[in-house]
Amino acid sequence: MQAVSDEQLIEWVARGDASCLGTLFERHHRALYQYCLQLTRHRATSEDLVQDTFMKILKKAGSFRGDGSFKAWLFHIARNEAFNHLRKAKRRKTSTATEDDMRDQLIDSRSAEQAAAGHQDMDIVRRALDSLPEAAREVIWLGRFEFDGYEDLGAALGCTAATARVRMHRAMKQLDKILIGISGDIRHA
Repeated sequence: MQAVSDEQLIEWVARGDASCLGTLFERHHRALYQYCLQLTRHRATSEDLVQDTFMKILKKAGSFRGDGSFKAWLFHIARNEAFNHLRKAKRRKTSTATEDDMRDQLIDSRSAEQAAAGHQDMDIVRRALDSLPEAAREVIWLGRFEFDGYEDLGAALGCTAATARVRMHRAMKQLDKILIGISGDIRHA
């Protein structure tokens, strides 16, 4: 028996079956939390943003057109929620990232083996990612940890697949330069 697709579940949510939202939450909340943590660098804020995102999904389920994947639509909504929060926080000048929050953001939910490869390499990558502009950090995170193709990456970022490809290429070049600066040529990944 084949599992019900995300797109079918959101259609049922749009028709009034809110219980299907629980299944979508179970499938995506961990990845969404990691993404929000990457942007906000604060655990409690990231948890709140995940909840806010799913509340918005419940309210706007009928607006999912099915042009792209549900996951891309979900991350696009989460992105908007996170950036709205960051804009408000910037006005209030609040930013408190703990060391645990920073360490958690590099855990890849798809590959525990890669995440546990070594604390030293993780520290180098974390420092390099931290040095990137926010937009570059975001495109790398989504492109490497969440989406397998540029169509969904572009949908999540609110741009075309070609634009997403260019943004990824530029962000990776920036990351490469920073990594070389931090530890010499460690491009063994």
